[in-house]
Amino acid sequence: MHGNPHALSTPRFSLNGRSTHTSLTLWLGFPSAREHFDSSTLSAADQARLAGRRNSRRRADFEVSRALLAAVDLEATAHSMSHSAEHAALLVAPGGWQIGVDLEINRPRDVLKVARFAFHQDEVHALESAARESRQTLFYTLWTLKESFAKALQLELVDALRQCVFWNEGGKWQGRVPVGSAWRATVFQPRPEIFVAASWIGSSEAVSLQLWEWPPKRRAEWPVIAACAGAPSDVDAARA
Repeated sequence: MHGNPHALSTPRFSLNGRSTHTSLTLWLGFPSAREHFDSSTLSAADQARLAGRRNSRRRADFEVSRALLAAVDLEATAHSMSHSAEHAALLVAPGGWQIGVDLEINRPRDVLKVARFAFHQDEVHALESAARESRQTLFYTLWTLKESFAKALQLELVDALRQCVFWNEGGKWQGRVPVGSAWRATVFQPRPEIFVAASWIGSSEAVSLQLWEWPPKRRAEWPVIAACAGAPSDVDAARA
């Protein structure tokens, strides 16, 4: 497959503070990123993935995600990626970190039906008890947290949906995650219809999480709708 002759020249962005072990970077790519996509830069594996995406929607998602990936100077860092509806999220951390990111677009769906099939019973109860106007937000908060940890822990999604459990008690988010290390996670709502969760494992310290949007490249400030953390003792207590 040949590169897109109309693709714009794609700048590569270095990570500020890359040498600082407490610095993470979260990117959000928009549909216009497809203008920067150049298939000639893809690895052999991604070339094969692109060839297999005959569905136009899935192909568009792939092109946005790979354009964003090509634009960021990853070098020896760890990274996690998610894409949906021609948007992509990319979380970057120092090499060796366990991280995960999930991006979801709010769309009409029977969230109670999905939750009853896949979520913990306490989360199902919380969704059933939530006001109808806030139920979608709660569902996507829970879903993105769970899927981000599925990636960070390399769990099957169905296992993460059941084993990673989160709840809001008195306005404070808490959770149980099946890992013997400290963990943290944050859910952002960059746009009313966009939910992005970032999670990381192995550090109890607060990290500097830089937020960026592209294209064009610009620093961002997004509303935080959930933030929680856990320690190894939380896992032990849950298993007791």
